[in-house]
Amino acid sequence: MKPSSQATELIVRYFAKGDVSSEESWRLLDWCAKNGADEFTINGMVAGSEGPKSAAFFASLAPYERTEAPRRRLSAPTADQFVRSTPLWRLSAETMALLRGAMVDGIFDYNVDGDPWLEDVAVYRHGEFMMGVITHEDGGVLRITSAEVADLDRMGFPHKDEVAWIGY
Repeated sequence: MKPSSQATELIVRYFAKGDVSSEESWRLLDWCAKNGADEFTINGMVAGSEGPKSAAFFASLAPYERTEAPRRRLSAPTADQFVRSTPLWRLSAETMALLRGAMVDGIFDYNVDGDPWLEDVAVYRHGEFMMGVITHEDGGVLRITSAEVADLDRMGFPHKDEVAWIGY
């Protein structure tokens, strides 16, 4: 009997900052980790010079750093650069705690010109995009199985067919 491909077919779902509390965003990140997400990336933005909190945050991630590798991103300077070399860190309880400590408003934290100014968290499962946000657009993307969509429904996590300005 041939195995069904439906179980592993990935579905794209969207979510919006206005529908997701800070705590729900952390539950989503935890859910991703429990469902196989094993690495993440995040952008550290700088206006002028890097602040001491930003420097300390990235220094605290150093023990979890992985080799930079090509990964799908949600934004790109040009259409052919959505997959590009990406700095990566291991997703673990320790790194999620570091993210929580640095991003007071959850994964959509938008501390423009602040210290740290972090944006656009994306998590990957075995090198494939699983979840990410475009911070300044207040939207995010999930790329998950139908069984995982059903799991999020049981959790009451709000997702939808589209969000303005976000695509995959």
